[in-house]
Amino acid sequence: MKKKLFLLASLAIILGACSNVSSSSLSDEDDVSFVQNGDEWTGFYKDDGYEAFRKMAYKSDAEIGTSYLVKFIITDFDKDRPEVHFMNTAKHQLHYEFARDILKDSRTRSEYEKETYLSEKKNTAAGTLVYYPAVDSMIALTFFATDLITPEQVAKVYALIQDNMRFLDKDSDKNRLFYMPAGSDAEKAAAEYAKSFESQGVLVFTHAELFGNIPFQIMNKGTAYGTIRKLTAKELDTAIVSMHDILVLETLPAEIPLVAASISKDAQTSLSHVNLAAKARKTPNIAFNGHDFPDSLLALNGKLVKLVATSDTYTIEETSIEEAKKYWEKNARKPMTLTYDLSDSGLVEFKDLNFNSAKSVGVKVANLAELHKVIPDNSPDGFGVPFYHYSNFLNYSTIVADMCEKSYEDCVKEGRSEKICKQVLDICAETSKNGTSLRNYISTIIKRDDFTVDARLREATLDNIIYMFKHSPVEKGFGEALDSKVYKMFGEASVRLRSSTNSEDLADFNGAGLYESYKATRKVGDLPSDEIPKVWASVWTYKAFEERTLWNIDHMSVQMAVAVHKGFPDELANGVIITQNIADPSVAGIYVNAQVGELSITNPEGGERPEKFSIIPSANGVQSVVTQYSTLSPKSSILTEKETLELYRLVMKAQYYFSELYKKNPDSFALDLEFKLMKDGSGRKLFLKQIRPYIM
Repeated sequence: MKKKLFLLASLAIILGACSNVSSSSLSDEDDVSFVQNGDEWTGFYKDDGYEAFRKMAYKSDAEIGTSYLVKFIITDFDKDRPEVHFMNTAKHQLHYEFARDILKDSRTRSEYEKETYLSEKKNTAAGTLVYYPAVDSMIALTFFATDLITPEQVAKVYALIQDNMRFLDKDSDKNRLFYMPAGSDAEKAAAEYAKSFESQGVLVFTHAELFGNIPFQIMNKGTAYGTIRKLTAKELDTAIVSMHDILVLETLPAEIPLVAASISKDAQTSLSHVNLAAKARKTPNIAFNGHDFPDSLLALNGKLVKLVATSDTYTIEETSIEEAKKYWEKNARKPMTLTYDLSDSGLVEFKDLNFNSAKSVGVKVANLAELHKVIPDNSPDGFGVPFYHYSNFLNYSTIVADMCEKSYEDCVKEGRSEKICKQVLDICAETSKNGTSLRNYISTIIKRDDFTVDARLREATLDNIIYMFKHSPVEKGFGEALDSKVYKMFGEASVRLRSSTNSEDLADFNGAGLYESYKATRKVGDLPSDEIPKVWASVWTYKAFEERTLWNIDHMSVQMAVAVHKGFPDELANGVIITQNIADPSVAGIYVNAQVGELSITNPEGGERPEKFSIIPSANGVQSVVTQYSTLSPKSSILTEKETLELYRLVMKAQYYFSELYKKNPDSFALDLEFKLMKDGSGRKLFLKQIRPYIM
C-alpha cells in the first residue's frame, strides 16, 4: 500500500505512449478477437490505451478533479465461460438499460437489480471502472456500495477485467488495475481477505490511501488575469489586495479577501471558506497539499499573468495589461439592487416565521425557522430581529465631529499609517459637519472618487464606518425589548447573534464568511443590545464591501437581520455537510467534513486538517467512505457508526423538506449544512445549526 502517486505531468508521458486507439485488428501479442462497436467493447487491445477508455467513458467532476467512468457487465458469471461487456458509458449510463436494450436481458428491473446487486449468488456481475488522471495511470475497479459481492467474487471479476484490458500491465508498479472498496463495509471485507487478494495478484487501495497524497488539487477551476503576489498569512493580515491580484500563499489564511485567484501551499477542503468564496466568485483556487510551489510559478511573482485552471491541471503565463483589461471589462457584472421588506418591526420567534419570511429576516433566519419545524429536537430554537431594526438604526444614529477624532485614534492604534488615518479624519469631519445620520454619512462617503480609486483609503474609511456602528447606542426601547426577549426565552444562558442579510445564503451567492456573529450574555456591556450593533457593522467590512462590488451590488440596498438562539457550549465536534456526494458524484450519498471540538473547518488557523468522508447508503443502513482522517484523530473517525447513521437521517430529512420549499429535485439539489456534536448529560447529541443552498 505504499505506492507513490505521481504528478499529472508524469502521467502525460505515460499516456502519450499508449494513447492510440486501435482498429479491431489484432496486434502480434494479442491472442483473442474482441467485439468493438458503438455500444460495447468486449475488450481493449494493447494499442487501444487510455484514450480509447476515455472515449467510452462518462466524464464526471469529483473533488480530486475529473474522473472517467466506464461501466461493465459480466454475463454468465456463474458459468465456465463468463463474458465481459464494457459499456459505452458515454451513451449508456445504466447497467439495467444496457442489459435490456443491448444484451436483450428479459428480466424486469427489480429482478435484474435484486439478482445482480442484492445477492451473493450471481449469474451477472456489474461494476464500474474509474480512471483518475489526478492520481496516476491506473484504473480503479469498484462496485456499488450496496452490492453484496464477496471478496472471492471481486477477485474473479478482477482477473476477468485484467485479461480483457490488454493495455494494462499486471507486472508493473504503474499502468495497473486496482480494486477500490466502495465503503467501510467493503474495506473491512477486503482487509480480512488481504492475504488471498495478494496471492491472486489483486492490488487494493482504499479511498484514503489513493487520494491522501495528491500533489496538487484544482479546488475550483476558471480563468483569471491578475498580478501574482506571494504573501505569508501574517503579511496578508495587513496587505491591501484587490480583485486584480492572484495570491500565492505559504499558509492558508483564516479568511481570503477578494482576489482574482488563490493558490495555497496548505491543503484545503472543498468546504473551506477559501474554496467556498472561490466557488461563489467563480475564481480559480489551487491547493498544493503541502508540496513546494514549482519554480515556474515562483518566477512570476510580481508579474501580470493569465491563469487557467481546468479540472485536472493549470497553465500560467505572463500577459499584457491590454489583454487583462479586455477580460475584466468583458466579465463585469450587471448592476444589482437587492429587495427587502421593512414592514415587520417586531422580534419574531421561529415558530411564527416561514420560508417566505426571508424578505424581512433574510434566508438564514427563515431557513433556521423551517429547520426547527422539521427536526425540532436537533436544531436551535430562537427568534429573528428583522431588517427594520438595522434600517432604523441607520436613520436615528447621528455622527458628530468628536466621534471623528476618536475614530482617528482607533485607526492609528490598529496599525495604519498616520497619513491614511488623517485622510479618513478629514473625510469624517467634512461629512459629519453639523451632525448627520449614519445612513447619510455612509452613502456620502462611498460615492467619493478617492474612496473608489484608493484601496488603502477605502479599507481605512470602511473601518471608520464600523467604528461608528460600534460606538452608537441602539434606541432605548428597542434595546430593552431585545434584552428582555432574550432573557424570557433563554434565561441566564449565553446566546449567539448571527448575521442574516439579504445578500447571503442566496441560490446563486452564499456570501460564506462575509458577515460576523457575536456572543451575548446577561452581563452589562455584553448584553444583546450592546452586541447587536457589532453584527450590523459587519455589513461594512472591507471583505464584504469588496465582494459586493465584484457582484455590482448596490451597497445601500443591503439589509441585515439577526438570528438569536442559544449558544453551543460543550462542543465535542463540528462539521459541514453537502447533501450530494461531491467527492464522487457517481455514487449517491452526502459529503461531510468534520473536526474535533470547536476547531474551524472553514477557517483553520493552525494547519489542522479535518476528516473528509462520504456517507453512502448500504444494505445495512449507511457506511462511510473516508478519504482523509482528521489530523487530530488520525486513526479513527470522529463520529461513531451510530452517530453517522443519525446524521445521515437528519440530513436527508432536511434535504427532502427543503427541496420541496425550493421546488427542486432532491436527487440533484444540494444544500450546505453545518452541524455540532454536543455533550448532552452523560451522552452526545447532534445539532444542525445552519442550512442554505450549495453552489455547485
